[in-house]
Amino acid sequence: MKSTKKKIKSYRKSYKKYGIDPRALQWLSKKAQEVRFRELIADIDFEKKSVLDVGCGFGDIIPFISEKTKSFEYKGIDLMPEFIEVAKARYKTRKFVVGDYFGNPSKEKYDIILTSGTLNANIEDAVEFRKKAIKTMFGHAKEVVAFNMAGGHPQPENKKNNKVYYADSQEILKFCFSLTNKLIFRDRYRKQDFTIVMFKI
Repeated sequence: MKSTKKKIKSYRKSYKKYGIDPRALQWLSKKAQEVRFRELIADIDFEKKSVLDVGCGFGDIIPFISEKTKSFEYKGIDLMPEFIEVAKARYKTRKFVVGDYFGNPSKEKYDIILTSGTLNANIEDAVEFRKKAIKTMFGHAKEVVAFNMAGGHPQPENKKNNKVYYADSQEILKFCFSLTNKLIFRDRYRKQDFTIVMFKI
């Protein structure tokens, strides 16, 4: 897939530049990464649950889940073999695999599926890609799907050459309501960013 190859090339470039650093994962800063993690997991009970972290990077979300949870089963998946190597070295008791989850999702189901920062790329058919990704995660989750996304309402301006595509948060929210009527929407924590947590009924 053309967009996947483009992503890999982009991440390899940032990893070469920044090394083991949130900026290699194309976060603006460690703080920007952390505030999104906290919003993502705030309303979820992870105790004794199986968790899939899509686009796990270096596994940086693990300590945040561990802060509030004694026991959980974690698996991280990422496009980048380099990121997975780092994650495996950091968190030896956790499971990590290289793969394109949105392009070729596993049939395995998990209690909770998370993704942070993976639904922001300015690609062709950006909105349809996001909706398909959300539907895929929801179909493979037993209890909860949680994701964040760049955007807001009214929809921020999108410039052609931007790496990030800013979604209309209300359009995405409406789509999520077509899958479940039990969800949490958060958008007050950071400008032009929102989080949605979807619960299976």
